[in-house]
Amino acid sequence: MKEYSPYCSVDEASELVACCLAKNVPFYVCRYPGEVSCRFGAQTQGVPSMSIDNGFRAVPFDITGDAKPFTIHPDLFPQDIDRLHAMLPRCAEWQELSGADMEYSTYLDTAQSLIDRMQHGDVAKVVLSRTITRGCDTLNFLPSYFARLCRLYPSAYVFMVSYPGVCGWVGATPEVLLQSHNGGYATMALAGTRAVGVDAPWGEKERREQQYVTQYISDILRSHNLNDVVVNTHTRQAAQVEHLCTHFDITTQHDTAVRDRLVASLHPTPAVAGTPTQVAMLAIGESEPHSRRYYGGYVGEALDDGRCGLYVNLRSMEFTPDAVRLYVGGGLTAQSVATDEWNETCAKSQTLLKAFQ
Repeated sequence: MKEYSPYCSVDEASELVACCLAKNVPFYVCRYPGEVSCRFGAQTQGVPSMSIDNGFRAVPFDITGDAKPFTIHPDLFPQDIDRLHAMLPRCAEWQELSGADMEYSTYLDTAQSLIDRMQHGDVAKVVLSRTITRGCDTLNFLPSYFARLCRLYPSAYVFMVSYPGVCGWVGATPEVLLQSHNGGYATMALAGTRAVGVDAPWGEKERREQQYVTQYISDILRSHNLNDVVVNTHTRQAAQVEHLCTHFDITTQHDTAVRDRLVASLHPTPAVAGTPTQVAMLAIGESEPHSRRYYGGYVGEALDDGRCGLYVNLRSMEFTPDAVRLYVGGGLTAQSVATDEWNETCAKSQTLLKAFQ
């Protein structure tokens, strides 16, 4: 019996991406931090399940909103490229990108309104995002773009996932939601942002922002009776910026039920929403002119044996056949300065814009 492997080189991944986009076949491709090979899978039998299953998941920021979770169950792998080339193109109707980009003056007014609200105390942190939209022939652009992201950011999780008619996303995210590690699991609190190379202690605003996420994760792990946890905090570079990062190494057996309960509790963290979570999410819905859809959600592999590699959908962009939309955000607190927050989103956008060149 022929053995199938998801592994391929970056160049092979580019060819597979080009073919899947041309054929309108649902697929994923990802390159894990520190690895050289990519992992690829496409689904040619049936359609991805509109649920959170074992397979390659794409889960939106707000699972109660219009965007729905889906899971790709691959049946075609890199060794099947000849079969992929021989397939006839499928029909697909892509959704238009909704809403408009937030201009500078509008962003400043919106951010300041949220900062004023936080200074009055009903919410401690809100993550405000904005978008940058460009026309683009994605069929010709994306295969080489994925390869450039892999080469530019060896320490990021580089991914592309496409379900024609539902969504397409590509990105280079620094943030783990949950992954298999040392026989157990690992997660992280990643918040607080500044330019790379600042030779000074972290400021109070950034330390407080990061502490909200750290405490949130600690409380969740305790609620799941996961007390055998090793915690390590350090400064982590992510492309043009750096963050405060707290790693959590969790000692527990791999188990699909434990994994999925943890993921459901962790998502969305204050790193992408704010705190208190539900109040912050309501504020986001009232403030942002766009739907986040899968930005701030998570993507990645969830295997039948309980192992996983699930990452927060950040430093990413949505694509349709004729456009791309970058999403960038930053955490606002009562200590925030609106112009500084705009500049932070500009710095974060360079992760993706640099690979355009």
